[in-house]
Amino acid sequence: MKKTVLAALLGAALCSPWPALAESAYFKVGLGPSRYSMPGTSETETAWNLAYGQSLGTNWGYEVGYIHFGNASRLAVYQQSSKFHSQALYAAALASMPLNQSTQAYAKVGLAVIESKGSGSSILVGSTSESRTNTNLMAGLGLDYRFSPQVSGNIEYQYFGDTYRLPLALSAWTVGLKYGF
Repeated sequence: MKKTVLAALLGAALCSPWPALAESAYFKVGLGPSRYSMPGTSETETAWNLAYGQSLGTNWGYEVGYIHFGNASRLAVYQQSSKFHSQALYAAALASMPLNQSTQAYAKVGLAVIESKGSGSSILVGSTSESRTNTNLMAGLGLDYRFSPQVSGNIEYQYFGDTYRLPLALSAWTVGLKYGF
C-alpha cells in the first residue's frame, strides 16, 4: 500500500505541468554508497535517490526527495541471519554559493520521514520482523558542476541521523546528474 501511494505521488509530480512552469527548477538522480552505522560496527550498501528542487533566489532554494539506503544483510554465528533496509522522504532548504561560472557548493537542512524494516532468524530464537517510521532532521553538503545550461553533475553527502529508538545512523554519498528546466 505505501509503495503504491509513493509511486502515485511521484508519478503525479513528474507528470504535472507545474515543474515546467517553475524558474530554475531541476530533477536529480543519484547513486552511491550508504552507511548503516551502529556503535562498534557499520555496513555499507548501495543507495539511490530521486529529487526535485527549485531555486527561490540567487543563493536560496528547496528540495524534496526520496532516498533508498540499500538492503543490509549479514550472516552471524549460530546460523543467525538478519536483513534490514531503510528509505526516506525528505524536504530541505538549500543555501548555495557559486565557486566559479560552472561550479557551486551547497548545504541543505530539512526534515526526513524515515521508514526502517528489519527481520532476523536464528535456530535458538526463531524469526522476528519489525517496521518503524520516524521523523528526523537531515543535513547535506554537495558540489554541482554545470556541463551545459540544463545538465549538471553532482556529488553529495547526506546525513539522516539515528533511526527510531535504535542507535543506527544513516548516511549516504551519492554521485548523480541534475537536469534543470
